[in-house]
Amino acid sequence: MLLHAGAKSMAEIGPLTNLFGNPHGRAIARVLDQSILVGNMEQTARMLADSTELDYKTVQSSLERLERLGLVKKGRKVGNAQTYRFNVENHLHDLVNFARKMQLMPRSK
Repeated sequence: MLLHAGAKSMAEIGPLTNLFGNPHGRAIARVLDQSILVGNMEQTARMLADSTELDYKTVQSSLERLERLGLVKKGRKVGNAQTYRFNVENHLHDLVNFARKMQLMPRSK
């Protein structure tokens, strides 16, 4: 994959983002990449939007999809904000480890 000038390197954007190609899938992957950093610590959609540099509504949509897949669980409400936890005890841990291995493998030309 060729990156344009100024684009983030493969390592900077995260292993799961590298595995997903379409824009919606890449947004979901960027949210999932945060599971590597935060584990099952509570996060709000705003926190995830800030850390992934995605639009708030895109993060909300991604979280809804991930919740249906069982990879994210709703947590408590903090004021008006809904918190979420990545379900790292689920198959998410295996997926993240697989994606890391794929990212670290040398790419053939």
